[in-house]
Amino acid sequence: MFTWKPHKDIFKGEGIYHLTFVVRDRAPILGELQMINGEARMIHNALGKAISEDLNGLTNRRPYCRLLAKQLMPDHIHVLIWITEDCGVTVKEIARGMRQGWKQMAAVKANAAVEPNATVEPNATVEPNAAVDINRQMPSADIYKPPLSDSKQPPLFSAPFIRTLSRKGQLDSMITYIHDNPRRAMLRRQNPDLFRLRRELQVEGLTFTALGNLFLLDYPQRQVIECSRSAPAERIAAQQASALQAAEEGTVSYSGAVSAGEKQIVRAIREAELPVVVVLNDGFPAAGSEHERFYKPGGVYFEACAAGRLLLLEPTATALECEQVITLTGKALREKAEAKHQDYVPLPHASKRWRMVANNCIAGILASSEKEK
Repeated sequence: MFTWKPHKDIFKGEGIYHLTFVVRDRAPILGELQMINGEARMIHNALGKAISEDLNGLTNRRPYCRLLAKQLMPDHIHVLIWITEDCGVTVKEIARGMRQGWKQMAAVKANAAVEPNATVEPNATVEPNAAVDINRQMPSADIYKPPLSDSKQPPLFSAPFIRTLSRKGQLDSMITYIHDNPRRAMLRRQNPDLFRLRRELQVEGLTFTALGNLFLLDYPQRQVIECSRSAPAERIAAQQASALQAAEEGTVSYSGAVSAGEKQIVRAIREAELPVVVVLNDGFPAAGSEHERFYKPGGVYFEACAAGRLLLLEPTATALECEQVITLTGKALREKAEAKHQDYVPLPHASKRWRMVANNCIAGILASSEKEK
């Protein structure tokens, strides 16, 4: 009987773990993503096929490990495993063994002919020439040659990102996410502008980092979604009905999506497949960071972004220190304090509370700008 692991016990003993291995320099050495019969499929080359078969045999080598899901992509691998008992081996040690084994496979495959028939995941029929030559895809095939000293040879795969699943609802969602990777990757390939991070975007005199459909900023009809954290359920429901009706009539919704009520209303608008602009708080990777190039919004935001119904905006430090933003944020915080019959105490601008209120004020500025004109 499986017991869900508290997050504090991450990496220890029994548990379900999601491992993501990334190829060095993001080189597409495992195969090719193709559209087959209108569906995105991953075509394995010789190395990809060998690694896929190696993962299928994981339980044979380690009886305490059960493979729950896997998905090879051209430049990374997702693996979901269940360690069924406290076997004295950590998930990090298991992952290290995978990486070492795959590195040895790559060294062998570099000098072997690519098999005439590539495999497809899931099953599909492809032409014999669909296999990808792993040497041709790499900047240099030297990475596959057996090293003179293993300690001096750079790893083929980075140390994996490991996530522990800690509650039941995560399992089905994670399996779906892993298997859905080819479709999501193809959507990004087909809609590159919708997934490109834009730095220093100027909107209404404010500066943002942005991702998504910039044309949403041009819609003349706009509304801001804002409600108090203490708003009763019936008031939130009424505001949601009103906001949905306006959205269905062509209004673009703006919000910081801070309070529970705001999140509920924004979610309802998004689930109705209507456009929304969300002002984020620290939502994007830092400029020049390792994750910047390959960043994509997670979960349900991905689908809305791919469909052109979403714009994510993160205000820069300059925007947050704009005099208009500071004035409106201070006024909003004062009104919130007075509504609770409390003395107003100014908050430091670096505090999370101040920034969240500032995001909603910025959403209000953007939503009302056209009306003022």
